[in-house]
Amino acid sequence: MTGSKAPSDKCGRTTRVMCSVVLWAATLAPLADAGGEVQRAEAELQALAGKVKGMAGVLLPSGAGRLVLSAEQSLTIEALRGVALDDDPPVLGKPTKPYRDAMADGCAPDQRPYVARGIQRFRFRFFHNEFSYGGHHTWPMTDYAAVHGFGIVTPYASEPADRRGHLPKGTQFLRWGGFVNWHERVPDLRYDKLAAQDVARKLRDEGVFKSQSGYGSLMIDLEHPLPGPAALREMTWYPTDASEEEQDAFEKRYYDGYAKTYTAPVQAARTAGWKNISLYGWQPFRRTFWDLEHSRVEPATDWAWNAFGKRIYDAVDILNPSVYCFYWSPRNVAYTLANIDLNLRLVRSRGKPKPVRPYYWTLLHGGGGGWRWWANQPLPDEDVRAMVALAFFAGVDGIVLWNWSGTGNHNVPQLRTWDGKAKQWRMNDVLVGEPFRCASVGGKARTPETLFRRYDALHVLSVAEDGLVRFQRIEKGNAGGKYGCTPDKPVHTMPRDKLLPHLRPPAEPVAAFIEGLALVKPLEYVLRHGDVKVDVPAQKQFGEELPIVRRVKLGRIHVMATYDPLVLHGGTPRPIVLNDFDGVRGRTLVLPADAETRLFALRDAS
Repeated sequence: MTGSKAPSDKCGRTTRVMCSVVLWAATLAPLADAGGEVQRAEAELQALAGKVKGMAGVLLPSGAGRLVLSAEQSLTIEALRGVALDDDPPVLGKPTKPYRDAMADGCAPDQRPYVARGIQRFRFRFFHNEFSYGGHHTWPMTDYAAVHGFGIVTPYASEPADRRGHLPKGTQFLRWGGFVNWHERVPDLRYDKLAAQDVARKLRDEGVFKSQSGYGSLMIDLEHPLPGPAALREMTWYPTDASEEEQDAFEKRYYDGYAKTYTAPVQAARTAGWKNISLYGWQPFRRTFWDLEHSRVEPATDWAWNAFGKRIYDAVDILNPSVYCFYWSPRNVAYTLANIDLNLRLVRSRGKPKPVRPYYWTLLHGGGGGWRWWANQPLPDEDVRAMVALAFFAGVDGIVLWNWSGTGNHNVPQLRTWDGKAKQWRMNDVLVGEPFRCASVGGKARTPETLFRRYDALHVLSVAEDGLVRFQRIEKGNAGGKYGCTPDKPVHTMPRDKLLPHLRPPAEPVAAFIEGLALVKPLEYVLRHGDVKVDVPAQKQFGEELPIVRRVKLGRIHVMATYDPLVLHGGTPRPIVLNDFDGVRGRTLVLPADAETRLFALRDAS
């Protein structure tokens, strides 16, 4: 320690260990708090300290000095299991009649993968989280989510009136879907032909949107292509022989028409009586993974934002940027955070920002055509927990969890999937959930069995009529050929009924989503009303695969979160060192980061 005396010396210990009791506002100079926010933040932190030992907070050096925090001074999900998270927890009743088989989860109560172990019922007061998991076998999961952090749900294959009776008081219902097919309405992408039309009136006259009782919000899914200026100029119908002035006018007309493909449906829906309207398929900053670290957003000069984005933004009530993950990558958490940051930069340029609720998918998208073992695999729980919790350190209004099970059951592992186009079953790749051992085919009796660890990827070769499964381990780090899954690799066999309990079902990350929400619930007020502080930009953390740190400050209170994604991929935990912390020259803060999402509470001494 250099400079002033370590503030924790008064407890007879070094600054590596926090005082077990921190004296609060009564012992410090008063802080202006006209709106009562600081007082509520202090009360929130005191309430957390009463439930979780060691979370009262740690005093920061008032000047230059070095403060090293330990993992024991952090809040993790393990500390919240069995802890009351809500003073007035939501209550779930029983449905008036049992769910039909197609919508029941098909699981014994102790085998439901979406249940977050030991996490008590809770609901947010200042954030708005949406649960949009559609398809078969999802109704019990939706019920569970409605009392574990999600206040807005989608009543798939039912109506609000059918579900309202047993869901908690205050539950809101969301309608979502793709209501306008611009692929068919605008042949050859001739959006310029829409510029002079009253598109909203046409949609109203067609009755595309109809008022439906019981719903509090509407999400319109519109995912049609947009040619940028370079691609537009390559179209056969582009006026290449026109003057430069005429071409400029054509391009303006073209993107005016494109803007209407989003604004007109919103206007038509609003006229039909819908409120709280959002869009999926458009977002202020167009989602990207590759070269994300070099992406720059300047509201005054951003082409898409000024050509049509601002008009779309002005039309909607809620923003739904997508942060779906594409690859099995240690960059995914930073990727989601960086994309949110870039979207919010544009949103905040419009004065009073509208609510931003990013869309998360519980599965990996795939990121391209051809065989990719990771496509549709459930995200790793550690990443999910981190990316959900960290979103609340970015300034969002809440999050949206989306998935679609179709006619399948995401509560059980999928060894085979039905290909509707080919009308046949296809083998599926799977991830290991519970470790197990298995010998290879044709191996000698004394040959050691192979140990399969959590998150190992398996390529299923066949499932015989008698239930015997043949599979190979996929070498995830090998991007050549079939990612290391070649005929010369060992083939293993195991009866289907013995293998399935060791595999991850697609719905498993739902529990991790809920755990991420549970982590931030005890500090909800600070995170909602505090100021976002970016000590290390998410784009830098993405580009250099750094451990992740984020902070929100309210009054003297700092709430921080850390996570090291490389640990999940075989790396060792790395500390985070923040120099000149919070603008104090010479003050250094060192935080631990590993595969746990860790929250820290700190406090300025003056």
